Amino acid sequence: MDDNEIIELLTNRDERGVKALDQKLRRLIMKIALGIVRSREDAEECVNDTLMAVWNAVPPERPDNLTAYVCKIARRLTLNRLRYNTAEMRSFDLVTELDECTPAEGSSVEKAAENSEFKEALDTWLDSLDEKQHKLFMLRYFYLQSVKDAARACSMSQSAAGVALMRLRSSLKKHLIERGFSL
Repeated sequence: MDDNEIIELLTNRDERGVKALDQKLRRLIMKIALGIVRSREDAEECVNDTLMAVWNAVPPERPDNLTAYVCKIARRLTLNRLRYNTAEMRSFDLVTELDECTPAEGSSVEKAAENSEFKEALDTWLDSLDEKQHKLFMLRYFYLQSVKDAARACSMSQSAAGVALMRLRSSLKKHLIERGFSL
């Protein structure tokens, strides 16, 4: 079943839409969730929460790209789960890495991303990257894969990927500062 058919079923509140969405994207959602929470039980819960969130969101919304829309919801819900799970221990390395590229003023990445100027600056920067850099950055910071997994997917050594990610974060930070964002 293609995306438009699934969206149509969801819009018409037909439960077959959720079943089709589950069949089509469960593995991708699970991969995103496992990459973030690293617990199968929490990941399963995040998958179910994502499917429910899409069910609740689609009738007023009509996404242009269903997969990207679902991935964004899955990522947001799974990050919320991670924040809940790690509320007492704030030494999570990825959170520190993400903070290097996040606008100040106490806003979260999601709130900053809602800012159209921030989106535009980020899109401009992402468009300036070559394909391998773009893929590495997205795997690490959008899909929150480990450096090891992102490196493997980009046919790089883990140390080369780590250095490349450090340079990419630095480049993004410089780009955002040049555009007036305080970090």
